[in-house]
Amino acid sequence: MLTESTRRSLDLLLATVVHTASEAESAVQAACRNDASLTLARYDDLAWGTVGTSIDAAAVSLDQTAYTALEFRSGPLSAAGRAVGEYALVGNTSLTEADLDLLARVCVWLSLVRDLHRARTEVNDYHDESIVVGDIAKQVLSVSDLDQVLLTITTETLRMSESDICGVFLREGAELRMKSCVGHRLVETSRLRMSKGQGVAGLVFETRAAAKIDSYLQDNRISGDFMSLAEQEETRSALAVPLMQGDDLVGVLEVWRRRYSNFTDRDVRRLEALADLATIAIDNARLYDSQRTALTDLEATRGRLQSQIELLDETAHLQKSLIDIVLENGAVFARVTRVLTEYLGGTVAVVTADGIVEAVYPRDTATADIEEACATWRAALHHDHDRAMSSDGQPIWIHPIELGSDGFGMVCAQGSEASDDRTEVACAQAALACALFHLQQRAASLARAEALDQVLWDLMDGSDEQRSAARGRAQQMGVWLRGAHRVLYGSIENLDSLAHQEEWSVSSTDRMRRSILESLRAMTIPAQPTLAGTRGNRLVALIPIADRDRSREFLRALNTHLSAGHPEITFSWGLSNAREHPSQFPEAFAEARTALAASRRLGSASLYDDLGIVRLLLGHEDADFQSFVHEITGPLQEYDTANDGSLMKTLRAYFDSNCSQKDAADLLYIHHKTLAYRLDRIRKLTGLDLSQHSDRMRADLALRLIEVSEQADQTLTD
Repeated sequence: MLTESTRRSLDLLLATVVHTASEAESAVQAACRNDASLTLARYDDLAWGTVGTSIDAAAVSLDQTAYTALEFRSGPLSAAGRAVGEYALVGNTSLTEADLDLLARVCVWLSLVRDLHRARTEVNDYHDESIVVGDIAKQVLSVSDLDQVLLTITTETLRMSESDICGVFLREGAELRMKSCVGHRLVETSRLRMSKGQGVAGLVFETRAAAKIDSYLQDNRISGDFMSLAEQEETRSALAVPLMQGDDLVGVLEVWRRRYSNFTDRDVRRLEALADLATIAIDNARLYDSQRTALTDLEATRGRLQSQIELLDETAHLQKSLIDIVLENGAVFARVTRVLTEYLGGTVAVVTADGIVEAVYPRDTATADIEEACATWRAALHHDHDRAMSSDGQPIWIHPIELGSDGFGMVCAQGSEASDDRTEVACAQAALACALFHLQQRAASLARAEALDQVLWDLMDGSDEQRSAARGRAQQMGVWLRGAHRVLYGSIENLDSLAHQEEWSVSSTDRMRRSILESLRAMTIPAQPTLAGTRGNRLVALIPIADRDRSREFLRALNTHLSAGHPEITFSWGLSNAREHPSQFPEAFAEARTALAASRRLGSASLYDDLGIVRLLLGHEDADFQSFVHEITGPLQEYDTANDGSLMKTLRAYFDSNCSQKDAADLLYIHHKTLAYRLDRIRKLTGLDLSQHSDRMRADLALRLIEVSEQADQTLTD
């Protein structure tokens, strides 16, 4: 039975407000001080223990079965005490119902105070946790560097979760890679890589849900890939949560403990809250990195654009100077090298396509290194860059001078003091200026060639007015038409079939015709054509040669020259007799056509002088019998008329005497020396060598044609 003082103290205690469980427990013990028979017990960690001011509850062993039964008001202790909630008050003797009721109310009061204390503590913990999470959020979100963000996350997560190791995995394609780790002992831990299903993080990667492992080495939910590493790190438990951005998993946040423990729902909630912060921070850091990278790229781009603007501004002035040089049409290459040297420094040279230095500045500079570099550059199959090295290691910039597929040479810069970009652009502009000059010269040459071509064809087959105007234009263009000229007429025999076989374009075929014409114009030995032109596959030229032997030499040289340059092309040529005046060119052109016809049937080249009577069989309608007769006998008749001579009579007597000089002299009643003198005069006037059968046949035929003509005239007279 309780003492009156104990009962009164407990009643008063129930009317007081106590804030902590320990304070309430001490107050109950104080109220029961005068009644040593009462024992205060508390249920902790699945066991009942005595609560005392100097006795640890865990150190006092109670009858657990009896106290458990007391919770249901049964067992041996039911008459001596009461157990309500987490507390029990038990006496050593039976108590009255009133006393038992009082003890029950005291136990309820103690449980309520403890629950209230626990609630206050939890509220305070939540408050403290919210403050800590807020501080962490500020730290995490204020850091812009991704590595620093990850380090802050792992450090603060380790502290809040009361763990030993913390790591952040980020997803890279089909695997997770450890990006930040604190608390680890082995370097391998900080370099972990996991695929789906591997380890705890791999389990989260696969399920996209939090995973708790209370016994790492015994839990069969995780794979055994990292058990050895876990043993070395002494890992006992682990907790991992996903880092989710929408529906996309970006990583995993994981903590490990080196002690056996159960991660509570509160631990999971904390880690998930930190994971949400980590996801936001990682996303922000990545955005910041991308923005910073973009800003850096923009700044670099701005710098490059600024440099390019400055370069364009500088080179615009250079380009204007170079274009002005081309338009002034002076010593273009020399002035280009000087302007470029003033802009770049060092040495600048313009080199022709065959490696000859056409201009260099400074003028007294040795050019051996430049010539060697150009030769090496030309020999290369591919030009991946426009820079070579000299023997002393000094760079030499080389830029080709090109127009379409035609190359005219190179612009070279050695020892430039400007930047590579400026040097490259400057050389390119100088090459462009030189190319424009070549284009200008080509255009002028083409215009002159077209004008001369028209002059030539007007001289050959134009009307009287056209031939007269053509002679005037030729004189204005500095073409000398006086003196003996022969007309060359040629045919490019297989060009069309070759173009069809090789599948050449029309422009390629025209380019081949122009190349052949240029080869003809370039001939200088034994004579250079005065004019040369082409129409389709036919060529015509005026050759300043009078002598027959030099004419034959010219045809041989022409065939050799063109065969060397165009071995796949075949030609036929006809060369007329010599004419002294441009008004006679149409007749010479007709002779050349006749000679060409003979050439195409009998050989590759024919000289009209050598055709003899064949010309009558092949000749053009303009080359009739009268012209043939006049060519042979005209000079003789003119001589006889002017000198009262007898050359025509002597020639008839010579053939009537069967080409016997003795019989002819007897027939004419002259000395045989006189006959020999007259025959030599005939040779000089006509070019006929009467010791040659072909010349005798031509002369005999001409005389017979005269006889036929005289007989026809006599018949008409009679």
